[in-house]
Parts: sequence; structure tokens; C-alpha cells
Amino acid sequence: MEQNRWKYCDGITHEMSIPDITLIDIFRKSADSYPERPSIHFQGKIKSYQEVEEQVNRFANSLKKLGVRKGDRVAVLMPNCPQFVTSFWATLSLGAIITAINPLYTAKEIRYQLQDSEAKILISLDMFLNEIREIQHETKLEHVIISSIAEELPPITKFLYKLFIGIKNPKIKNEQRFKALVKEGKNTRIVTEMNPKEDVAVLQYTGGTTGIMKGAMLTHFNLVAQSKMIAVWDNWIVKPKEQYIMMGVLPFSHIFGLSTSFLWGTITAALILLIPDARNLKNILEVVNKCKPHFMNAVPILFQKLAEHPDIKKYDLSSLILCISGGEGLPQTTTQKFENVTGTVLIEGYGLSESSPVTHINPANRKKRKIGSIGLPIPNTLAMVVDLDTQEEIQEYGKTGELWIRSPCVMKGYWNAKEASENVLVKGWLRTGDIAKTDEEGFFRIVDRAKDLIIVSGYKVWPRDVEEILYAHPAINMTGVIGIKDDKHSELVKAYIVAEPGHEELTLEEIREYCKKSLAPYKVPRQIEYVKELPRTTLGKVLRKDLRKKSTEEQKTVDIPIPSKNMKISKEN
Repeated sequence: MEQNRWKYCDGITHEMSIPDITLIDIFRKSADSYPERPSIHFQGKIKSYQEVEEQVNRFANSLKKLGVRKGDRVAVLMPNCPQFVTSFWATLSLGAIITAINPLYTAKEIRYQLQDSEAKILISLDMFLNEIREIQHETKLEHVIISSIAEELPPITKFLYKLFIGIKNPKIKNEQRFKALVKEGKNTRIVTEMNPKEDVAVLQYTGGTTGIMKGAMLTHFNLVAQSKMIAVWDNWIVKPKEQYIMMGVLPFSHIFGLSTSFLWGTITAALILLIPDARNLKNILEVVNKCKPHFMNAVPILFQKLAEHPDIKKYDLSSLILCISGGEGLPQTTTQKFENVTGTVLIEGYGLSESSPVTHINPANRKKRKIGSIGLPIPNTLAMVVDLDTQEEIQEYGKTGELWIRSPCVMKGYWNAKEASENVLVKGWLRTGDIAKTDEEGFFRIVDRAKDLIIVSGYKVWPRDVEEILYAHPAINMTGVIGIKDDKHSELVKAYIVAEPGHEELTLEEIREYCKKSLAPYKVPRQIEYVKELPRTTLGKVLRKDLRKKSTEEQKTVDIPIPSKNMKISKEN
């Protein structure tokens, strides 16, 4: 599909020049240009770009003394905090590869990523020592570098942390102290010869929502291109005259948070507000109220929970100019709720780990965006919808097929997984596994994951189509739709539902009557089940595979054959 069909605003071109540089070059350019600018804010403590670079230089020199060389894998297990920032840039300056581990992972998940990546060094916080101690002997780690949140807190907060929360754990094997390594290292830049288009910067593990986690090899060029291409999207808005302020809400261990908050913030020499726990909604609201950020990128569930927070009207959120949602489909009701209480613009984008991740974003303009779509491909990016059977591009608007992407941000391949790489990288295109369609103006809409397709008596049902209808009902807060086997060796549609607070639960009959107004009969749910919450990934995506597993394990469902007008579905115990 040709790029000239996609209409951008002034200042955004279909083809941008991408410099042949490394990620560390981007950081150093911002540090050289704006040394006195505030770079990161954490729990009330601010560091300038110059201060951050000095810590990066010192830590990098200490890592070099420990034997870290170009191509080595360095794992980081920590939330969004100053130590993550220092570790990230120091690792890249040595030409080593960083693999960030989600801090919410279990010991088993941590072990898998350390084993698969063959990490040489692990940098973490003392709060994770129990998990590290459990699995350390099963890895190839040569050194474990430990820090503490207390080391980066203001004096009073540090005192209280140590007094009430401070973690006292004995040392572990091959332990090094982060603070000592930073202090002992020389404040001199390390310059490593690298090939940006070939050398891997980040080994980004996929979320595992549909199978085993795989490490996507993202090169320096992939991530530099991503940073440049996202940074121009601000041309849709009236830009703030002062320094950009970014909310670092999404974990930087996830590629969405890394690219759209951390790297975008760095390339624009922004101040990045580090949020260590996105589940602490009150803290997020307090930081926005006090620090006045311009941008916040997150997943739909976070925007919805913020909009529904009982105290949200007590906080001033007017500084927010633009918010971008990704990770999964953004329900229209979530958009409306969030915009009504904040006054900002919330738009939907799309991406995946294998493409660094963003490939599409809606215009940051209320009149030009299309709610329910993922927007337009970003510059330097081609996208097409491909027929699942013929593997040919679909030219007809509105017809569904698999979304394929061609972009300078597409990964080099999966780490130690040649067959899996060949399955998704075809003649320069990335097969996303997502089913999509386009309209006459080039806007793309994601229909669903190919693996989530429900076949009802030969008819195709996409869960997201049903979910969108259910979300629009005032008594339904959240929903997840799956297909389950019926007695006729076909499938039927089942909906898991979280009721809206203060609303009475709907009966199965009421839900079916409501859905029949908008859905074909075979798409209407045959079973429903009320639950207190939906299973989600650590980022916030609904785990349909867990819903399918749950459905086979329990019998608390009601089927359609004998509907009763007064039938109620009991809540999950």
C-alpha cells in the first residue's frame, strides 16, 4: 500500500531521514546540548542531564572492569527508577545488549529470561533478592549488582523508607553494590565502535500472551528510527514552549514504555517523571497535579481506572496535552470517560515488540482522529492487509486480513529462534498475527488476534466486535470474550463481565436482547459469567488464553437453552 494515501499534518513527511547513529549518541547529544536541564524526577528528587551522564560514565567504566564487553547481555530487574536509567545507558555505551525484566515477574519467569538470554550481569534492587536467590544457581550470571530505592530518595523520604520499609537481606553470591560501582568508576565517556543497523541494543521479550516468550532483537537503528518517527507526531498539537515533561507511567521493561516515554523523552531532551508503580493511581494523580506533565502514554485499563478514580476532581490534570493508548484496543467508553474528566486528547495507537513497537497512531486532533481505529502508519512505515489464504494484499476497503508491516523499526529477528523468525519475517515484511482492515482514508482498524478467532457453525466471530458492543452498555464496566467448545464440535461465544459499580447485574437474557440490536445472531453470547476482575498481563492486556483455561476448569456458567426472565448470574466467590 502506498504511503501517499495517508494524509499527515504540516511538519510530518512520509519519508524521514534516519541518522546512522546509536542510542547512546542520542542520549549524549541531549546531555551536551542541555546539560543543566532537569532530566529525571523520582519521588521529589531531580537530576540534570549532566548529573545523569556522570553517573552513566562512572557506572559504565565499572561494568567494563567487571568484564562486560560488546555483545554481552546485561539484565535489569527493577521498576522505573534512576538506577534503571543509569544502567540502560551505561550498558549501551559498552556495546552490550540490555534485556529488561518485568519487576512483576515471578521467580520462574525471571529464570526463563535470564537463561534464554544467557545474561552475564544482573542489575537489580534489594526488594528482589528473594527471587534472585531462588534462581541464581540456575543461570550463567557472573555478577549480581544490587541497589536500593533508598539510595535515590530525598533525605527525609530516605530516612522514613529505611525506618519503616527498608529491606535487610544478607548478601548473595557474587554480589556487587551499585552505589559503590558508580562512586569508584571514572567520569570519562566510553566510546565503542558499533554498527547501528546490525548491532543489537535491546533484547525485548514478548509478553507471552499467546505462547512462550521470545526475545526480539532490536538494533540501535531500529530504536533510533522509532524515537525520531514518534517525536514528529507532536506536530499535530500546539507544542508547549517550555521543556517537554513526560510521564513515565508504563514500565520501561516493556517496549511501549521504553520507546514512547523514555526514548521519546530523551531524544527531545524532556524531563521524565519516573513512576515506579503504575498501580498506585493516587501517586500518578499527585505527580500530574504537582509536576504538570504534557504527555502520558499508557494502556486502556489505566486510563479507565484514572477516569473512574473517586477523587480525580481534586487534582488538576489540565497540563496534559496528549495521551496515547496502546497495548490493546481502546474502548470508546474509556476515551469518553477520560476526556470528560481531564479535557485532554486521548488517541489510540498500535504496535508490537517486534516493531520497536509503534507502527500506527491516530492524528492527535479531535476532528481528524477516528475513534475505534489505530490511526495511520507513522512515517517510513508501510502497512498492508493480506489475505490469510492467498497471502496476497487485499485491495478492497473494509475486507479483513492479516496486518503486515514494513518499517526500519522491525526487529532483526528472534533471539536463538531461527524458525520462529522465518515464520514472521517474510520478504522484508513483519507478519503481525493481528487481523485488520482499512477504510478509504487509509485508517486501519484491528479486528482481533488471529489466534482468538471464534468459529460458530462455520461463521467467523471476532471477540473484539462483541466486546465493543458490551462495553457500550452502561451496566458493564469491563468484558472479555472467548470461544468455547459446544456439544456439536463447534464453538459458542462466552463473555466474562465485570459489572459497573452501582449497577445491577444483567441477566443472560437481557444481555442477549441488547446484543441482538447490533450483532448477528451467531455473534450474540450464549454464555456469560460475572467476575470481580479480568486476568491481565503485567502491562494490562486481557489474557484471553487464561479466560479459556478458566472456562474449562469451572462450571459456574449459564447456557442459553433454558433462559429465564429472572435468571441472575452469581458473582465469583
